Amino acid sequence: MNNENLRPDEIKKIICDLSLRRSKLTGKLLSPGPMVEGCLHIIYKKCGKPTCHCKDGKKHGPYIAIVRKVNGVSKLTYVDKLDVIDKAKAYKRYNKRLASLRKINEKIFSYLRHLRDINTTVYEK
Repeated sequence: MNNENLRPDEIKKIICDLSLRRSKLTGKLLSPGPMVEGCLHIIYKKCGKPTCHCKDGKKHGPYIAIVRKVNGVSKLTYVDKLDVIDKAKAYKRYNKRLASLRKINEKIFSYLRHLRDINTTVYEK
């Protein structure tokens, strides 16, 4: 982000726009629906039967699973219900929005620091 050549009024406009985006995003974050923690994965597997087609060819699947960390260990849980999948997608969407909010806050903070710096002088006697 190159703030060097921006005038104070341009910086204020940018901060207002970012604040508006932050407000809309915060509104979405404040009213989350039901969520399920974890990441969705699509899995194809071999069954282990020596005469099955999956031994050398097409694997069984797709199976949908949710993976999450429990005490530092990945735990995989197979899912067969669409509502659980939707709730896991909602969890991912929520985390993406949190990351966006963090980036917006960092930008606002950067512009505010720059605004402070262009209005600050050193006092010496």
